[in-house]
Amino acid sequence: MKKHYFLLGWLLIFLSTQRLVAQQQPDTLIIGTKAGQLVLISDSLQKFGTVQANEIIKKALLSVKDSLTAEERRAKRRADWEAQYTQLIKNKSPFRPMAFFGLGLVRNQPSPFIGAALDFAPQRQDYYYKKGGMYTFINLAVNTYFTFAEAFGEYDTRYNIFLEATLGNRMNNELGYTKFSEISAGLGYLLHRDGNYFSAHTVILFVNVGLPKTFVKIRPELYFTNQFTKVFPGIGIKLN
Repeated sequence: MKKHYFLLGWLLIFLSTQRLVAQQQPDTLIIGTKAGQLVLISDSLQKFGTVQANEIIKKALLSVKDSLTAEERRAKRRADWEAQYTQLIKNKSPFRPMAFFGLGLVRNQPSPFIGAALDFAPQRQDYYYKKGGMYTFINLAVNTYFTFAEAFGEYDTRYNIFLEATLGNRMNNELGYTKFSEISAGLGYLLHRDGNYFSAHTVILFVNVGLPKTFVKIRPELYFTNQFTKVFPGIGIKLN
């Protein structure tokens, strides 16, 4: 009788051990994705019955991200940033010298102009942003207007120099903005007066409207003279 109890006890111990071993063996699940296969190992896959596959994949990717070194994370951030643009500019300085010229009509007199400017645009890279290329700029320029006056049967050339400040946006017509290449507005002050076509302390208010996919800008103007008691219009075509 004791022998039977002894054998029964060993049988129970054997079955319990087998069950424990079976519980300790991990379950393996292979999830197929477009990018490859994801292998999930667990002591019991039933615990993941309420978890969606997308959530499992997301957590796995986050684990991989957390396992990257600091240098690898910087490289990944750099690659993600570069992927936002169609191209990268080489000159990263926010300052850029520019030249321009054009032809204006001040009151009823044709007036060519030529000038030099310094552009400040710290976000110039955004011009190539895939979801809408555009950047904001501030421009400081010296603009010389030439006028012509007849004296003693000859034409005398006069030049009047304005200091101008402009604020606006330039748009990339290939990346979402198709109507204008630039919209900006500015203010100018007469620094050098030659002749009597402009009075002292003349102030000019202007707007630049860039035609799409060109370097041409239409420039409506208003001139304020005699301490803002007189106003007359002007318009110009500017190339830069």
